[in-house]
Amino acid sequence: MTRKPKLMLFSHISHSQSITGAEKLLLRFCQEMSPYFRCVLVVPSEGLISWLARKNGIRVKVQSYELLHTIYTPYEGLRHEADRLMHTPSSHAVIHLLQKESPQIVLTNTCVNAVPAMAARMLNIPVIWKITETITMNAYTAESIKIIDEFSNWVIGISQTVFEPLQGGNISAKSTVLSPTWDDSFAAIHQWNDLRATRRSMMGLSPEHFCIGYISTFIYDAKGLLPFVRSALSLCELHPHSRFWIIGNPVDEVYYNQCVRMIAESGYRHQFIFTPFLEQVSEAYCAMDLTVVPSMVKEGFGMTALESLYFGTPVVAFGQGGLQEMMEAVGNSHLLAEPGSVEELASRMAVCIQNPEETARTGERSKLAAEQRYGTEAYKTRAEEMIRNLMSRFPDWFNTPSARIRTHGKKRKPARSKKKILHQRKKKSTSARLRKTVKKSKNTMKIKPMKKNKRKQTRSAMKPLKSQKKRKMTS
Repeated sequence: MTRKPKLMLFSHISHSQSITGAEKLLLRFCQEMSPYFRCVLVVPSEGLISWLARKNGIRVKVQSYELLHTIYTPYEGLRHEADRLMHTPSSHAVIHLLQKESPQIVLTNTCVNAVPAMAARMLNIPVIWKITETITMNAYTAESIKIIDEFSNWVIGISQTVFEPLQGGNISAKSTVLSPTWDDSFAAIHQWNDLRATRRSMMGLSPEHFCIGYISTFIYDAKGLLPFVRSALSLCELHPHSRFWIIGNPVDEVYYNQCVRMIAESGYRHQFIFTPFLEQVSEAYCAMDLTVVPSMVKEGFGMTALESLYFGTPVVAFGQGGLQEMMEAVGNSHLLAEPGSVEELASRMAVCIQNPEETARTGERSKLAAEQRYGTEAYKTRAEEMIRNLMSRFPDWFNTPSARIRTHGKKRKPARSKKKILHQRKKKSTSARLRKTVKKSKNTMKIKPMKKNKRKQTRSAMKPLKSQKKRKMTS
């Protein structure tokens, strides 16, 4: 049987205490590709993603190297920086790793993760570049496009928004939109009520409290905590039963402290709850009545919003980027605010607070729409379509007939030749058992006659003695 081709997937980060949206997307993609490839996940260090990968039976290699951060915010010296990067010892280590592992395909995750793509193309290994963010549009964006185009055979974007800046070169002719899905490990629906009651009890929330959540793995200015706090403070007096839950780990301490100080000086500190990032985010989404995603940049997608909708918790967000694309796809455009507008964000939040029953119904409708568009089955279908497309365009990558690659569709009946092979094996094993039985029976037959003959010989030898004894008695 032909072996599956080896696919090496490079993660640009690997945090030990938490996992970002980009890491979640890569891990899920890796799991989805396992039926088609022998997947090897490469991480810059040990972390939560490497632990989860091994838990799911995925082989992991650790190799650190530098990132090309300025490809996300391009500038005049971008190409020079990319060339310099390939002459560093860590980049040489990546090249050595690829030479040692000899993968058929390399996949690099996020636009800043350029080293694996450049190293693979130097070794004539095909590259799939997975873009999860929207590159900044400026006078030098064309330089980013050139690098991605030059060092990729195929490009995957997680939304149409991701491809908006990538309109130059040949990228549009070699690309696929593969929208994300949620994590299979999230709590099942029968657990939600218990999780909600437990977490809200821990925070001192009664059924009458309306909980509005802000959640981000890492908190810095682009994640919009400041407009969230300002919007929340404007609602505290009119809605004293509202509670604002901030979840995440601060990266920019100055920015985070500014938000905390604003809350402390407002007189409404009792209406705010602060929690470090939760590994079990199911508890957070279950406890919330509304999730706010006030991102200040054009996100590639919006995993926080999608995860919230999985639990039937409605979302208010700034209307831009992949987040707006996703919200409109599930019929929630009425919950989008003008990007950066504190007043509009507060207005959308106020409508939800004032109409909790309708807000809950909106969450249920959004959940159904998200299931159809972004659920696990929809994701599997899109992934399978992409694989079929790649197999037809790049058959050398797979080096195996398409029928040999397992798909998520209807299982095919075994080929006739395979049935014959199984029959021959069964026949062979049966014959072996028969030969063993016959051999055993032959050995048994050899022994029995010997015992019988021996007894006969003993009796014949004794007969003359009996006759002689009889004659003696007669005489």
